[in-house]
Amino acid sequence: MTFFVENKHIQPLTLIATILSLASSGCSSSSPSDAPGVPNEVTSWAPVGARTVGDYEYDVIPQPNAFHTMHAGPNNTDNVWVATAPMMELDWVSEINFFIPEGPTFDNEGNLYFSPLFPQLPAFDISLVSLDAETGRTNWEIEGNGSNAGSGAILILNDPDNVGKQIIYHMTYTEAMALRPDGTEIWREKTDLMLPPVVPNERSTTHSFGFNYHPQTDSVIGLTMNGEILAFDRLTGAQVAPMGQIPGSPAVSEVPPIPPSIVAASNALTDAVFGTTPSGLSFFSVIIDVIFGGGSLVTNFFAIDPNTGLIVVAATADDEADGTMDGLSEFGAIYSLELADDGDGGLEFRILNSAEFMGGTGSTPSISEDGSRVYVSDNVGNLIAFDTELRELWRYNVGELIAASIAVSPDNHELYAVTRRDVFKLTDLGDSARLDWTATLDAFGGDPDVEIEFNALTPTITANGIAVSVGGGESVLGTPVMLQVGVGLLDRVTGNLRSFTVGSEESIAVTSIGPDGGIYTASSPVRRVSGKALNPDNPEVADIIGGISRYKPIRNDLLARDATCAAGVRARNAATIADSAPASAAQDIRQIEVLIVQSRAAIDRAVADDDLDSVSADKLNADLDDAEANLSASKLATAANDLLRVCNALTAD
Repeated sequence: MTFFVENKHIQPLTLIATILSLASSGCSSSSPSDAPGVPNEVTSWAPVGARTVGDYEYDVIPQPNAFHTMHAGPNNTDNVWVATAPMMELDWVSEINFFIPEGPTFDNEGNLYFSPLFPQLPAFDISLVSLDAETGRTNWEIEGNGSNAGSGAILILNDPDNVGKQIIYHMTYTEAMALRPDGTEIWREKTDLMLPPVVPNERSTTHSFGFNYHPQTDSVIGLTMNGEILAFDRLTGAQVAPMGQIPGSPAVSEVPPIPPSIVAASNALTDAVFGTTPSGLSFFSVIIDVIFGGGSLVTNFFAIDPNTGLIVVAATADDEADGTMDGLSEFGAIYSLELADDGDGGLEFRILNSAEFMGGTGSTPSISEDGSRVYVSDNVGNLIAFDTELRELWRYNVGELIAASIAVSPDNHELYAVTRRDVFKLTDLGDSARLDWTATLDAFGGDPDVEIEFNALTPTITANGIAVSVGGGESVLGTPVMLQVGVGLLDRVTGNLRSFTVGSEESIAVTSIGPDGGIYTASSPVRRVSGKALNPDNPEVADIIGGISRYKPIRNDLLARDATCAAGVRARNAATIADSAPASAAQDIRQIEVLIVQSRAAIDRAVADDDLDSVSADKLNADLDDAEANLSASKLATAANDLLRVCNALTAD
């Protein structure tokens, strides 16, 4: 049963109306008729050969057992080591008054963090919120700055001086801070950026995309929509270099034609739910403008290669690159930078290389685990691969504008890209790419209100599949309009949905995976706003809400099954390459350890839920103990047998 967490920012009448609306819409934990339900079989996907592995440690950077920054890790691969729960239910929705365009991140103490966009002032001047990840209750919050609170994703790093502890890093346009999980400040410093005066009906470009980590200088680096780039010492908060500036000119806005009546109705909806920006603009129009360029230099997060410290930003080219000097850029560009010695004992940002391409980009650049490849997309449907000096290696056109970041797997050279309609799996062949499948998104089978089904969010690579969000709705002038939404798990071999759960609200952020294998989404409705505006009296179309939604694992015996099966086939493959690729085998062992921890926790929950008896659980845990004892390069084949014994026992049940 879904419930709404009663936070102090929720207005009681709004809460009651939302609950009634969702109840009448049939939004529940079960899948629609004929849609994917219980995944009775495990996936046949397996890693083959040596994985791509980086040359860096996990003393400060957390192992990717959950999302610890915007796209899981500093190189933006949207890849985590845990398994996604093969069955989930919508558990709770918290802080429904907040529009959240960048996803939640997780610490190792059971908390999640987010920063809302333009919370309603002055009542909700909030910059950072900490929630209990299991209950959705608010732990604490940090006040905003009276205008643009921030809303970049929160960075979580290990604290090597306090083993087992972590630190939370957050940057707004005006402030940077480091906090303990209980909200205690470690440091808080000014960015030296000044908020400009609020101009009525003018969009602010002072958005902060938050922090990423730069191991080579032990600093946290922040980026703004204006292209300002700053670096702060991880321990003290002192700025370690003069502020840098990403080149480029404001992007041309290429918003597709939307009927004025739909724009007006959509703006009225977001005004009613989220208020307006400080300058009086409506969220719907602002977000549409940002998504399609809208005068910004940078419109998404940035990547750092932890192997070398290379910083990669996708932005716009200079004005003259498109051949017309008009103050706007019609070209996209990607820039690589270093934060290095300035020759006088200090540090400075230096641009190393750049590449331009037709059409802008809203893409977050992704860097392969070993740092050898950079992936980005343009606005005309191309996925483009570059080397470390930003020389183009290949491009592949999927036929439609690619949205968001490219998910990069360390296994089998797999890449995953999404458009506003589809999910694609490609393989990087070195000097070209191969399209392996286009996903079958049949999530809402049998629902008479769903005319079309389409991708709704970035994909996340997990140990047992691809976590995705799927929207259902109608086509209006060739554009998908969302009426319903949910989350699911795609098979990596076939692109078919293994399972699906109907959800509460759309997100434009990321498909965030928690340590438990559940999915957490940040509500930032845009397409569903138009869907509701076109169907204001249809009770099957739920009211627009904000906040964080938790899809918690159920049938945890199936989660333990998928996690141990994934660990088993990984150990079996690692045994074959342990001598020829020891670094790859060592990384496999790290991931298997994470999967064993996840499996044990899932087994405990399965016993508590009466999905597994304690006698069976004891035997399974004993086999996991054996597997863990055999996790060495010389005993990987034995560990594989131990893990697959657990996998087979849970599959037989």
